Amino acid sequence: MANGHQAYGRLTMSEVSGLREAISAMQLPINPANESDVASSVAAFFAARSESEADGVLLIEDALEEWQRSDEPNSFLREIFALAIPNGLSQPSGQNPRAGYFEVFRRLRNGTKDWNGLTHTTARRLLSRTPLLLRLLTEERMSCTQISRLFRSLERTLDVPYQAIGVVARALGYLPTLDAKAAGPLLREEDSRLAAVLFPDSNLQDTCEIAGQEALRIIPELDMELLLKTLCRVDKHLGETFWPYLQILHFCCVPLEFYDHTASFLYEFNPRGQFATQLFESYPVVTGNPILNNAKAVPSLDRAWARNRGGDDAHALVALLEALESLPYVTRRTLARILRAFLQRILQLTTCVPVPLPEDLTAEEIERAISVVAHQDTNTKGVLEQRIVDGLAVLAFSGTGWRSRGLGDSVNASNLSRHKLGDIEFVNVDRRLAVALEAHGGHLSMAYVHSHQKSLSRIVRQRLDESWLALDESANWLIRVIFVAHTRDIILPADEEMFGVRVEYDYWDYSQLLASASENSTRLGDDAVIWHYSINPLNSVTTRQSVRDKFLQLCGRGVPQ
Repeated sequence: MANGHQAYGRLTMSEVSGLREAISAMQLPINPANESDVASSVAAFFAARSESEADGVLLIEDALEEWQRSDEPNSFLREIFALAIPNGLSQPSGQNPRAGYFEVFRRLRNGTKDWNGLTHTTARRLLSRTPLLLRLLTEERMSCTQISRLFRSLERTLDVPYQAIGVVARALGYLPTLDAKAAGPLLREEDSRLAAVLFPDSNLQDTCEIAGQEALRIIPELDMELLLKTLCRVDKHLGETFWPYLQILHFCCVPLEFYDHTASFLYEFNPRGQFATQLFESYPVVTGNPILNNAKAVPSLDRAWARNRGGDDAHALVALLEALESLPYVTRRTLARILRAFLQRILQLTTCVPVPLPEDLTAEEIERAISVVAHQDTNTKGVLEQRIVDGLAVLAFSGTGWRSRGLGDSVNASNLSRHKLGDIEFVNVDRRLAVALEAHGGHLSMAYVHSHQKSLSRIVRQRLDESWLALDESANWLIRVIFVAHTRDIILPADEEMFGVRVEYDYWDYSQLLASASENSTRLGDDAVIWHYSINPLNSVTTRQSVRDKFLQLCGRGVPQ
């Protein structure tokens, strides 16, 4: 301490304050925490020139005024900036900017044919935000469009286009881009794997429904099922699906895997580029470039664009993009994955050409396959198990007075939306008895049973309101739920009461169901019921070829090449 002031090199605190004010007026792209280091380096610069700090402050002010008038910095200002910026801007991994400050400034002032250059003042203000911009690029993984929106919301005078953000990002070496392979074939493989899990054997309508159910877990206020059905024109009176809108949705969802990006903005990731071209060409239609053909004059898809396009599907597309943008990034990325998986499933349904199972399958081969299904998980996402259970259940539980529901439904079809008590149900109204079967490949856990109990409760309430109470008191109805699985937890619930209805739980392995079905069949491999409910459905376009190939392997036949 000296004379009551803290020493700062050769400067008193009051003198450093004046220097800091001058540095602040320069709007340097420095981290606030490094301001003292910058002040020290500039003070040392003046000392080496044998200039007082007060004169240095005046020189800075004069240089800034000249730069404002001429738009060209003098050599003194260049020296000060070259000295101050490296001491004030911390780059990740020690990386140095690829272009100097004044070169970046010049590019911001000039703009390009696609965007107007910034004013002198705005360009400097944007560059002063470089430390924050750098963090948003590297730590938050934001796209230039998203950063542009954020800056606009933070500071009214920083209303700059994403291209201007891109100029700074490129200079820093962190321009958000999409690798054609990672964003193309590799990502589509990942999306196809997710589609196989979510939509193992669903048709178009079921695929929309299942995707909507998945979305409800993320954004419960969104009726995505309705939007997807509208986008795909499931109601055929609307006409055939307009494929360019599906292509546009797919394109908009890809950057979200890699960046915190604004889904409705179309041009940052180059719809004319290699990744976009490959994506559009993966669709079984020739539409040209769907974005250039349908949204060339607009930077983003919004409600005004949808109104100009007309049609409910255009509004559905915009609503989906708005829903994505309403979510935090991690959640937005999850919803984008569901949408891309949905689109992959639509492509599969459109392009799949089934290789049907041989018509000369023998009874021995079919029984061999059924036996394997009864003893082990087939790794077909439950598809083979469900189809085999369909046929066996009809033999075991159908008959005079029994009505079925759920036969042939896709594996992930919602019980609730179809008002069914299980994957398959058989109801005998005269006996006030309902038997519901839940097919489960692999191990049956307590968590799975509890999940089914929750949905079952809602369905029982529906069934009582719809018809059962009109026929009899709830206490006279009995529901028997049979879980069919290869293995199960030791302790599982045995019974309960739902709204006065008795519910009993049984746990069978596949061999028990097989034995029960065999009692009503002369020979399973020759039985028309098995062919109708288990074999023929496997030839549907909704069933992946890998499932048919697996069934042939279980039969003991080689897979056709």
